[in-house]
Amino acid sequence: MAFLKSAAGPALPDIQLLFNAAPMTAAPYFSPFVRPYADSFGCRAVLLRPESRGHIELASPDPHVPVRISQNFLATDKDWATLRTGLRLAREIGQQRALASFVEREIVPGPDCRSDAEIDAHIRATAITVHHPLGTCKMARASDPDAVVDPELRVLGVDALRVVDASVMPDLVGGNINAPVIMIAEKAADLIRGRTPPAPVNV
Repeated sequence: MAFLKSAAGPALPDIQLLFNAAPMTAAPYFSPFVRPYADSFGCRAVLLRPESRGHIELASPDPHVPVRISQNFLATDKDWATLRTGLRLAREIGQQRALASFVEREIVPGPDCRSDAEIDAHIRATAITVHHPLGTCKMARASDPDAVVDPELRVLGVDALRVVDASVMPDLVGGNINAPVIMIAEKAADLIRGRTPPAPVNV
């Protein structure tokens, strides 16, 4: 795994590279009934801190009817440019001398895929989400019109109700959300029990 910057300007990485010791299409096989996948390795570029924003809306007054979720991926030119750069970074790493003895040829998207338009077409055909959603119950001061919970995770305007998950994050984190969610849960446990958090440790 690697966290990289797509350009010199950003203060923080905006690309995550995920390396697999097998192709992205690898699946269980059982010869001779299911053929094994071709021996290869892969790297997927992940767009961190996207500008694009989706939304959730009610589909019906009936609370049993699922809500409508519009994910609105890659809705800005900057997101496209960053992801395009990420793919080119992954390709560049695969062409380094240290990997030469493991590489016979580039399988996907293939050596003929070079222009922005060709790379964009490849992204459209192969992009996925790993669904780490967050931010639908924003934590903020009550003066923020988008606030849902206060800094102690209490739902504004509702007694005895807290939200304790990734939905309270006011913005995206630059990586996987598992560890931050655990931290939120630990903090919530202290708040609910009235425990004073330990003093910060200087290292």
